[in-house]
Formats: sequence, structure tokens, C-alpha cells
Amino acid sequence: MSKSNSVSKKIDAELLQTVADRVADRCDTLASFSDTPNSLTRTFCSDAMKATHAQIRKWMQASSIESRLDAFGNLIGRHSGALNGSQQADVFMIGSHLDTVVNAGRFDGPMGVMLGLGVAELIRESDIALPFDIDVVGFSEEEGVRFGFPFIGSLGISGQFDPGDLDRVDVKGVTMRQALADFGCDPDKFEADSYRSGSRGKVIGFMEAHLEQATRLEQSNSPVGIVTSIAGQTRGTIVIEGVAGHAGTVPHDQRRDALAGAAKLILDIEKLGQETPGLYATVGAITAKPSLSNVICGHVELMLDLRHELDEVRLKSLKTIDLMIRELSATRDLAARIHRADHSPAVPMDGALTRSLETSAGGAQSSVEMMVSGAGHDAMVMAKLAPSCMLFVRCRDGVSHHPDEFVAPEDIRVALEVMTNALIQISET
Repeated sequence: MSKSNSVSKKIDAELLQTVADRVADRCDTLASFSDTPNSLTRTFCSDAMKATHAQIRKWMQASSIESRLDAFGNLIGRHSGALNGSQQADVFMIGSHLDTVVNAGRFDGPMGVMLGLGVAELIRESDIALPFDIDVVGFSEEEGVRFGFPFIGSLGISGQFDPGDLDRVDVKGVTMRQALADFGCDPDKFEADSYRSGSRGKVIGFMEAHLEQATRLEQSNSPVGIVTSIAGQTRGTIVIEGVAGHAGTVPHDQRRDALAGAAKLILDIEKLGQETPGLYATVGAITAKPSLSNVICGHVELMLDLRHELDEVRLKSLKTIDLMIRELSATRDLAARIHRADHSPAVPMDGALTRSLETSAGGAQSSVEMMVSGAGHDAMVMAKLAPSCMLFVRCRDGVSHHPDEFVAPEDIRVALEVMTNALIQISET
């Protein structure tokens, strides 16, 4: 891209506010489309998702943005660049997910889609010509609620979807393939609908906005922050085998209590997280057997979650936990081990795109927080397709995945301004 192929133009403040108000209002409207009454739950290919798509398509049509449904249940709207000529244009994608967790808030996911639509509308209504198309994408599935399998939409678009997963079933026995077909998709077109094929144009970048899900921006009084990377994750199962026995008869010095050993290990893992900068170390679930008040526990399984922006720190921490487990086995006469560990590497965001967001944010607020995302997002999947970047938007009290989730309208305006100006900068490089 060269400067001669794009036209820089300062965004009108009044128009910016108008479009930002639209984004906020649309988040409220979409919250009414739910699988359940009196709460917000919207799952992959559900009737509520179909109603959500219908509403967004109306908004896209009113803004002369062409919309389509792909093979993975993603809703995609295209704003065509005015300088394309007769050749197929490159594509810059902006979006997030439209599905939710159970009993969700209204901003996690849909806000990023509505901000993407807002950017496309702001570019169009400001009469700014770009040398690429903008595709606004509402991913069909990120949370993994219906099929226990996240990132269906972004895996599909980025060409990483395994067709064997179409045979997964939900709690009602419906396969993913059937759910897609009932939704109006053709799951057999998954290869053609992948952007990796190039049939939709070359993807030159992806941008996602998401609420922070923590309080760093609130503490620094910053409307938005820029994500530098998405932390790597290790999820594993720790098994501790002891010997069950009568709680009223076995002396303490003769016990091989798996649950007591697990308690010590949990606290040691917590301490490791506290003492290792940037490490999040969590035991989130315990299964204890026989789970009776009058029986010494003989078997425990712990669910471990480790996260860090540097893979080497995370893996070193896992080795430390393995040493803890060995020591526990020796000192308490238990048989303990890490039964299984699944690893997802850290995903750095693209340097050039991130700098554009940082520069743009610096013009909209007094300081810029550069941040690591401890949670996974569609951007980590899309980074395997194209250079990707991400910004966080301040959320009240760090609350997310909950009905009390809240993003202030004025912060939505700042996010819209930062994203739009960053896109203009990207078009000029």
C-alpha cells in the first residue's frame, strides 16, 4: 500500500459521536436476542443467533455493506474500498464473536463486532477511500458452550478447522454438521469459505476489540489499552492416589490422605503464581473420591491452568510443579503425577499493526497501556492467517461473563476513534 492509494481525512467529532452512540445502542439491542428468558445466553447456530444475524444484516444493508453467511455460521459484511478498480482488493478484517457464555453480559464479543461495523460506517460516511476492502466479521462460536469446542468461527475462516469436528454432538445429540445445515450453512464448503484459499481476497490484517476483563485500565484511568500478546496456556490434570480409610480409626501418622496432600499442593501452586511475575497459576476444580465425610480420601484429581506471555516461563513453572508433586509423593507416601497437560503457545500480536494502534491511542488519551491478554481470543487464531492486532476497552470493576458487565459509552467512542485512525494509518504504510 502506498500513500497515493489512500486519502487521509480527519474524522469529524460529531460524526464520531453519532456512530459511537450507534455502537452502544446496538449492543443493547443485541442483548435482547437470547436462548433463555430473563438472561442472556446465545449459542452457536441457535434461534437467538439467527435473530441476531437478521438484525445485524439490517444495519449492514442500511449502510450499503454487503453481508453473507459462510459455511461456519459466521456473519460477514464487506465495505468495498473506493480505489479498487477492476482488480480484486486486499482485505482487512475487523471483528469478534457473537456467541456468549451462559448468563452473559452484553459486551463480551458483540461489542467488538459492533465496533467493527462502526469503523466501516465511519470510513464510509467520512468519504474516506482505502486501498483495501473491510470485512466485518461476527464469529459464530468463540466461547465453546454448545459443543464444548471454542473458536469454531475463526478456525474456519483461517483455514484451521478439522472437518472431523463436524461430528461432535451437543447435549441433545445434534451434530455440528446438522446444526450448521439447520442454520442455513453448507458445511461441505468449509474449504472454499476459508480465507486461506484466497478466493475472498488476500487478508492483510485482522483487528479485534474486546473488553478488558480486568481492572488495569480502570486503575490507570485509560479508556483503551493495546494488547501486545495473548498468553500461552497449559491445562492439565494432576492425579493424587492415597489410601481410603475410616476417618474415626486410622491414626494420623498412618494416613495416606490424598485430599490433604492436594490441599498442600494447591497452596504451593498458588504461591508459585504469586512469586513468579506475570504467571497465573490456578487449580480450578477438584474431584475427590469417595467424597464422604467419614472416609479418608483415597483419590483426587486437580484441574490445573497455567498462563504466561513467555512460553519458557510457563513451561519452567510446569516443571517446578512437577517437582512439587514428586516431593509430595515422597513426604506423604502418595502416588501423584501430572496425568495430562495440553499446551497452547503464546501468540504475539503483529508489531506494525500494534504500533499503529498505539500511536492512534496516544492521540486519544493521555497515556497508553501496553498489555498482555491472559484470556484467549479469536485474534490468537486469526494470527495464523494474517498479521493481527487487538485492543482492550475498559470495563467497570473488571466484571465480564456476567450480567453486570459494563462498558461506558464514552469509552466506546474512544475505541472507535482509535480503531478508525489506526486503520487509516495502516492504509498509508
